[in-house]
Amino acid sequence: MSDNKDFMGHSRALRNVVKRNTDTLQLVQKLADGFQVGICIEDLEGKVLFGLKTDNAIAYSLDDSGLIYGTLYATDENGAPLVDLLSVLVRKELEKKKIGTEVLGLYREINMIYNFSELISEKIDDISIAKTALQEASQIINATHGVFLVYEPEQDRVVEMATIGDNPDRDQNIDDQRGLLKDLIMKGTAAIVPMTRIKANPALSHLKTVMYAPLKVKHRTLGMIILGHVEEVDFTAAELKLLTTIALQSAAAIESAQLYQKGLKEAHDREEAIKKIHEVSQKFVPQEFIKSLGKNKLTEVALGDQVEREVTVMFTDIRGFTTLSERLAPKENFLFINSFNKRMGPIIRKNDGFIMQYLGDGFMAIFPKGSQNALQASVEMHLALAEYNEERIAKNRLPVHIGIGMQNGKLIMGITGDVERMDAAIISDTVNTASRIEGLSKHYGTSILLTDLCKNNLIRPEAFDFRYLGPVQVQGKQKALDLYECINGDHVALRAHKLNTLSTFEQGMELYFKKEFAMAAVTFQQIVKMNREDHTAKLFLNRAAHLITQEIGDDWKGVESITKK
Repeated sequence: MSDNKDFMGHSRALRNVVKRNTDTLQLVQKLADGFQVGICIEDLEGKVLFGLKTDNAIAYSLDDSGLIYGTLYATDENGAPLVDLLSVLVRKELEKKKIGTEVLGLYREINMIYNFSELISEKIDDISIAKTALQEASQIINATHGVFLVYEPEQDRVVEMATIGDNPDRDQNIDDQRGLLKDLIMKGTAAIVPMTRIKANPALSHLKTVMYAPLKVKHRTLGMIILGHVEEVDFTAAELKLLTTIALQSAAAIESAQLYQKGLKEAHDREEAIKKIHEVSQKFVPQEFIKSLGKNKLTEVALGDQVEREVTVMFTDIRGFTTLSERLAPKENFLFINSFNKRMGPIIRKNDGFIMQYLGDGFMAIFPKGSQNALQASVEMHLALAEYNEERIAKNRLPVHIGIGMQNGKLIMGITGDVERMDAAIISDTVNTASRIEGLSKHYGTSILLTDLCKNNLIRPEAFDFRYLGPVQVQGKQKALDLYECINGDHVALRAHKLNTLSTFEQGMELYFKKEFAMAAVTFQQIVKMNREDHTAKLFLNRAAHLITQEIGDDWKGVESITKK
């Protein structure tokens, strides 16, 4: 079966190379003309795909590791190199098809998980979450049976919350297996159960294939999801990964539902007493910050409360603020800053972030859900700024430009100070790094600059366009950071230019890091000539031109050392 599948794949690849790719076919024909040899290409069924077969032609088998998928006929022995060329082209076609299949599979997996997240987000009670999770999991993974179990530590018992599939002895089986189920839940691992273990367990006598995944949240396990099939189907590692993802989302949803119910009750008991102060105080201390500490209201926090979080930190800076402010009276300056922040703040909140600190000519924002939200907010901020600038230009005012830098990492959020004066504070090297990245956006001439940690944290990186800017050594950091420019925040013409020259820019960077500085300079010069506003390309043009005359050691890695912010 596998050989037949491989044969069909190779045959299709050969047809695509010969029949559909005109550039490839012209290359083959040109090479044949150069060798002064007539050729004919047939598939394994004898169907002519290209050329005319002549009498006394030499037959060359087209094969891949012994798998024959076609024949090349040549009028003389000069046809041999064409066989190698066709073999390479067919392999490339197969690789392209494989990559396409993998990307499609990944898209489908992401789409399934996204749809599941949408469904489960509508549920606010444990039972509904369990039923939805089990139903969706069994459909996605094609299981005939399943059970959603939760461990209740107070009663020290395993409770069934939802089931699918016909099993008359289910209750008895669960009672008999509670000790084993508790142990598996406490272990907190996912697995496909071997056939020998299934046959040895009477409770699984109605099934031939079984796998399970834990309901883990933070550092504890709430329960587990078990799926089974009455036939001997092969559950794959990918399906186990899907089940694990569904289980993790279900666990988070259950915990959120429990916290929601608990918080709802507590809020009802105290809401009227502190409603007024709560409404006012949350405008001074971000409500998201309070929630990150596990509190519902500012009045619940205490000195020393702190928590560690994995977040994305964003710094935004108004470019040329000093020049702008010098033209304004103090009151006008204040109104300008408020007008700017009034447009940017809602965008941050819309993308599940919060502004931790206003810095006069900018602000620092925190995105607890990661860089996808932070980067989307950055792009939307630049779009909003473009509209704002149209209003300013119409009033004969200077346009406003901003630079954004971000970093992903851990930080400590907490309440610091003393008993008489407390303040919300964050402590982390991530904040310092994000601030320096924002400063580097000036150096590189970018509108949005982020590290590889941010880019790798993206849930949907395909939603954005990037240019890799290489490693940089910032002040106070021992390890170099890889930088990426997101071009989606640039104005329309500049973004179109960067998109059109993206492959050229990547070629220039490749030459640069290969120490082929002359060719790199020529490549970047081509980009700059097309649009002199491409300051990033201009920077690397100047770097490459400078390095042409320098002696470069063997240990040169292209790391740019920045000694100031």
